[in-house]
Amino acid sequence: MEDLITYLEEHRGPWSYLVIAASALIEYVVPPFPGDTVALGAVFLAATAGYSPWLVHLALTAGSIVGGQGAWGFGRWVAARREVSPRFLHGRRTEKALREVQARFERHGPWYLAVNRFVPALRAFFFVAAGMSGMSFWRVAFWGGLSAAAWNGLILAVGFSVGRNLEALERLYERYTWGALIVVGLVLAVFLWRVLRGNGDEDG
Repeated sequence: MEDLITYLEEHRGPWSYLVIAASALIEYVVPPFPGDTVALGAVFLAATAGYSPWLVHLALTAGSIVGGQGAWGFGRWVAARREVSPRFLHGRRTEKALREVQARFERHGPWYLAVNRFVPALRAFFFVAAGMSGMSFWRVAFWGGLSAAAWNGLILAVGFSVGRNLEALERLYERYTWGALIVVGLVLAVFLWRVLRGNGDEDG
């Protein structure tokens, strides 16, 4: 990633914004891809190398929207082919968990998508769940785009506040990521506990 940022710093041009957008897109298709590292680098370039903050924001947001829609489409595909999905998806507990996720998205899907960009590591799964629950293309694009625009605006503001110090920006993001992951882990633990408790009650 450092090599990519260095190259973009030395070769600024219109296509550079396409690289930034593609990096934001790939994060949703290949979740382990360090999309936020590229985003932080892009913010650094806007603050130090003459990149337009508006175009950086637009590229990051557009890439996120397209990537999110790709994950949503995958969710729709999975929902339409549940009967031929792998056997492990048909276990009683797994089925109950999937039904619970779908029910929650049917009730509160827009709110989940509105905060998705602020949740590290699991963003793509929000869109997969939205697709599985039957949310429409345009609702997903709107709420996902709103979340991406807010997140990218925030990191741009923070990036300009720390100026040329990319390491400081990365440290702030790392602290935020760990804090968010702890919260997400607790929420998931409570969710799984409720699902398992429900199965225990049914068995009884």
